[in-house]
Amino acid sequence: MAPSSFGMEGWEFWVVQDGTLKEKLQPLCWNQPQITTCSDLVVLLSMKNLRSTNPYVQKQFEPRGEMYEKYLQTYKNFIDSRSDEEINCWAGKQVYIASAFLMLAAASIQVDSCPIEGFEKEKVEALLNVDTTRLEIQYLIALGYRAKEQQPRYRRPLDDIVKFL
Repeated sequence: MAPSSFGMEGWEFWVVQDGTLKEKLQPLCWNQPQITTCSDLVVLLSMKNLRSTNPYVQKQFEPRGEMYEKYLQTYKNFIDSRSDEEINCWAGKQVYIASAFLMLAAASIQVDSCPIEGFEKEKVEALLNVDTTRLEIQYLIALGYRAKEQQPRYRRPLDDIVKFL
């Protein structure tokens, strides 16, 4: 139920459970141990070509019923004047919103998560046979149960982060 701009849900989550595949991924992910020690490795992908003419986009607006044309026109005004690079960047941001919900949901059932941006994108996409004309990997999330006690977390004071206007 993660939110997304326009309700587009322009993402796919691929769950890697196969140990052999995780072992092949690990060197492509800077040899991070979480890749092979996690229960599930979630690969978060954003969709490309989310212009208003894309059949996927049009299908996403179908549940709007009689408001379909209005939503599609609003979306078209927002998206179609942008470059492919800008649209893909926007789609990637949508994946980050959904992933925050994934990590919060995991934490609510005492499953730990570790977002991973350190990986060789093109090589991981090739290994996973990602159709890069349609999708691109944004990052990975390792999910599993903690093997040892969590180290203390250090965060900036709230007053340094939040400004009330």
